[in-house]
Amino acid sequence: MGREEKVKNGWTEASISGGSHLNRMVEMYQELGFEVYLEELDPRECEGCTACYEAGNETMYRVYTRPKDGGE
Repeated sequence: MGREEKVKNGWTEASISGGSHLNRMVEMYQELGFEVYLEELDPRECEGCTACYEAGNETMYRVYTRPKDGGE
């Protein structure tokens, strides 16, 4: 599913993350009542620094969220 299709389906890009921080972020969004969609990301696709992810050999993910049940 491409980025445009995700947006049409109500997904919003929330962050890029990995490792234990990713786990905490997913749990937080789920506790707040959001669905979470993770898309594996190649570090070369990122504009910012990816040295920490690469040094820790962590997989990076683009994190998308949307309200469950259309926000109802």
